[in-house]
Amino acid sequence: MDTYLILLHESNKIPKLSPEEIQAVIARYKAWGERMRAAGSYLGSNKLEDTGRVLRGDSGKVRITDGPFTETKDVLGGYYMVQAETYEQAAELCRDSPHLDYGPIEIRRIEVL
Repeated sequence: MDTYLILLHESNKIPKLSPEEIQAVIARYKAWGERMRAAGSYLGSNKLEDTGRVLRGDSGKVRITDGPFTETKDVLGGYYMVQAETYEQAAELCRDSPHLDYGPIEIRRIEVL
């Protein structure tokens, strides 16, 4: 069985939500995680902070800037780590994800070094 990262990208189509609506969305994410746990696929997950740092090599020097940049179309907002036999099986775990209402999901297999 392989390990995959389910990367949750946020896009500019996220609506302004009331506190009650936010709690309902959180409940949907929790239920989705519970379904993956019940299937024996869930390994972990986290939401990423909205701010961070970006490091770039520049002529032998490292530049550090604030990021991610707000002008980008989508930002990585969080991730889930799951076990699956194939990309197709990992994608199947995402078909009922509440995140699809708010942005794209990227799936990447972790290559063990």
